[in-house]
Amino acid sequence: MSTAVRLAQPSDAEGISQVILAALHSSNARDYPADVIARVASNFTPDAVLALLQRRTVLVATQDQLIVATAALDGNVVRSVFVNPTLQGQGIGRLLMIEIELRAREAGVTVLSVPSSLTAQPFYAKLGFHSVRDVYHGNERTLVMEKALSSRHPIGPYRDRQHRAQVIGLWQEAFGYDTAHNLPSLAIEKKLAVNDGLFFVATDKKAVIGTILAGYDGHRGWLYSVAVRTDYQRQGLGASLVRHAEQALTALGCMKINLQITGGNDAVVGFYEALGYGVEPRISMGKKIAENIPQS
Repeated sequence: MSTAVRLAQPSDAEGISQVILAALHSSNARDYPADVIARVASNFTPDAVLALLQRRTVLVATQDQLIVATAALDGNVVRSVFVNPTLQGQGIGRLLMIEIELRAREAGVTVLSVPSSLTAQPFYAKLGFHSVRDVYHGNERTLVMEKALSSRHPIGPYRDRQHRAQVIGLWQEAFGYDTAHNLPSLAIEKKLAVNDGLFFVATDKKAVIGTILAGYDGHRGWLYSVAVRTDYQRQGLGASLVRHAEQALTALGCMKINLQITGGNDAVVGFYEALGYGVEPRISMGKKIAENIPQS
C-alpha cells in the first residue's frame, strides 16, 4: 500500500492524537513507566495537537487517506515522531524523516537534533544521527541525538575588509554594548591583534548572519560573542557556530570550554544546556584595566 507524506491540517488533529496515543501505550511503554506515559499522553489530546499545529511544522503520513504516522519540526529539533504500532518497520518513519530533513535544510538548519527514546535510538542512528548526551526528567531518560546537515550558510574565518561593518551592526543589535571596553570596533581590533584564528562568521552569500569568538590560554577555552541575526534564529545556526568553535578548540588540545552569561539573560541558559554545557558553582569576578580602555 502506498504512503503519502503531507503537511498536517487542523482537521487531522484527531487522527494524529490517535496515532501518538497508540504508539505511546505500545512502543514507548518499553522505555518508560506508566506514570511517565500518562503524563506524556496528556500533551497529545486532539485539542493539544491542534495547539501544536500553530507552533510547529507537523507532517502526517497517510495510507488511503488514513493517518498512520506523524512527525514535527520545531526550529532545529525533530519532535513527536510516531508510527502506528501495527505498521512499524515498513519504512514509514524513514519517509517522514526524509521530508523533515528536506524542510530543515530549506529553512537553513545546519544541525538537526532529536530527543530519542531508548527504543528509537537504533532508528535514528541508521539515519545518521549520533548520541550526544542523556537527559533526565525525574525517572524519564531521553537520549539527545544530532545530525549535521549540509548548509547553504557556511561558517568560516572572519575577514576584516569584508565583514567588519556587518559584524559591528550585528553586535550592536544583539548585545547593545554601552561601555567603552566592549565597543564592537575595539573588540574586533583586540581579537585581530591576537591573530589566533578563532574568530568565525556565518554568511548567506555575502551577508554576515552569525558570529562566534573563541579563546584558548593553553588550558581552558572560552566562547564569546555568539550572535545570530534575528531573521536567521531558531534554525540551528547558533548551535552550528558553537560546534564549529568547539572543533577548532579541540584541535588545539583544549580540555574544557567555559563561557559566561550576563545576569538577566537566563533564557540563553537553555540554549547552552542543549549543547551539553552546565551551570557550575562559580563566582564570576572581573577587573577593568583603566589605562587600556579608551576614554569616551
